[in-house]
Amino acid sequence: MSTSDEEILRKQLKPNPTNEEVIDVIRTNYFNNGGDSSSGDVVDVDIKLIKELDSYDDRNLWISVNGKNYLAKVHNGVESRDMIRFLTKTGNDENRKDDDYRRSAIHLQNSIMKHLNVCNITTNQPQLPSDTISSSTTTASSSSSSIAGVAVATLSVVSSKDSPTPLVVRLLGWVDGRPMSSFPMLPIEGIADSGRFLGNLNYALSTLPNSDQLLASKRYHQWDGKNTADLKDFVKYVTDDRKRSMVESVIKAFQTNILDTIKTGETTFEKSIIHGDFNDANFLLNDNFQVSGVIDFGDSVESWTILDLSVAMAYSMMNSYGKRRRSLSAAAALLRGYNSVRKLTKDERRHLPLLIACRLSCSATLGAYSYAQNPGNEYLLLHAKPAWDALDLIWGTDSEHRAVVHTSINELFDLACSSTDDDVGKDDVIDCSDLCFPDPSIPDPIAAIRSGSTDNVSEKKRKL
Repeated sequence: MSTSDEEILRKQLKPNPTNEEVIDVIRTNYFNNGGDSSSGDVVDVDIKLIKELDSYDDRNLWISVNGKNYLAKVHNGVESRDMIRFLTKTGNDENRKDDDYRRSAIHLQNSIMKHLNVCNITTNQPQLPSDTISSSTTTASSSSSSIAGVAVATLSVVSSKDSPTPLVVRLLGWVDGRPMSSFPMLPIEGIADSGRFLGNLNYALSTLPNSDQLLASKRYHQWDGKNTADLKDFVKYVTDDRKRSMVESVIKAFQTNILDTIKTGETTFEKSIIHGDFNDANFLLNDNFQVSGVIDFGDSVESWTILDLSVAMAYSMMNSYGKRRRSLSAAAALLRGYNSVRKLTKDERRHLPLLIACRLSCSATLGAYSYAQNPGNEYLLLHAKPAWDALDLIWGTDSEHRAVVHTSINELFDLACSSTDDDVGKDDVIDCSDLCFPDPSIPDPIAAIRSGSTDNVSEKKRKL
C-alpha cells in the first residue's frame, strides 16, 4: 500500500452505522453478562444517546448507561482490519498467537490510556467487554476479543461497495470537562496551562513500559510530522495556486532543512511515543480554564517528541483566542507552559517555526483532500480557513518577507522560553502578560511608545 492509499482507505472505510446500531452493539457486547441476546439474556440496562461527537475517521457517541457517561467508539476500517486480523483464527495461520493483537494500533491506544491513568493524567479508561461475543460479530474469537478489550461487529461504512464490513467497537470511560474548542473566549493563561499539561503528558509517555514491544507505534501514519514530504501526493487537491505554492515551499524546506540535515547528523531530535494530535478538541478544561484531561490517541506513534509541541502550537493559533488575530501570542503562551516542564533542545528550538508550518500545511492539505472525497461535510473544513491564515502569516510565498517574519518569531519564542519561571507550581497560573499582543495585521497605535520614541509622540501632539 502506497503512502497515500491508506489515507484514501480511511475515508472509504469511515464508519457509517446508525446511532441505534452502535448502541445495540454496546448493549450486546458489553452488558450481556455472558448471556445470549437472542434468548433474552441481555442485562436490562438503560442506554441513552447524549450526543454524537465530531470525528475525522471514526464514529464517536457520547452515551449514558444507567446514568453513567461513556464514550462509544467505532473505529474506521483501517485500524479495525489491523486489529481483527490478529483476532481472527484461520486455518492457514497456524503461527497466530492469542496475544498477537498487541501488535495493533488499537492495543497501542489502550496501553497508553491505562498507563496515563496510572500516572494521574486523566484520560478515557478502556472498558472490558462481556465474555461472549454475539452472533452478529465476525469470526474473531470471543476470548481474544474480550482480552483485547474490544468488540467486533459488522457495520456499514461510507463506501457502499465495502459495506457492511467488520469494525472494532470500544467502550471507554468518560472524561469530565469541556473541550477547549467549545469555549468562545479563552484567557491566554489557559493556553499556557495546556502547554504545561502537554509537557507532563510527554514525560508520562516517555515512561510507557515495554514501549519497544508496541509495534503499532512504529507504523506509517500520514499525519506524523516526520512524513511531511509525503504531502506531495495530496497537494493537487489544493485548488488555489497561491495556497498550493505555500505548501510546496514548506515541503521543500522540510526536505532541505530537516530530513537532509538529519541524514548528515547536523540535526537530531529526541524520539518517544507521542499523542500526535494535541488540538483544542482533544483536551478538556475545567471551569478555571485548567486542563482536566486528554482524549483521542488515534494518531499516536513513535516519532520526534517535539512534534507534539509543534502540533499543539499550530492549533493554538486557531483556537478562539488565537484566531482573533492573536495567533502568535497563543503559540508563544503554549510554548511557555510547555518549556516550564520540558526544556527544548537546541535543534528542537531551531526548527520549531518550520515544524509548525509543516502541521498547518498537513491540516490544510489533507482537509482539502478529505473535503474533495466528501463534499458537504463541513466538519472537514473546521480548521481550513484559520489554518491557511496562520500558514500565510508564518510562511507566505515571499521568501525575503518570510526571513523577516521568522526573525521576529524566533525572538518571540526566545522570550517565551527565557521568561519561564522555573519555580512555578503545577497548579500556579503562568504569567503571560508580556505575551499579550496582536498579530502584525492589527494596527498598533502605541508603536512609538513600545519602541521608546517618546520624541515622536511629543511632535505629534504639537501638530494636533
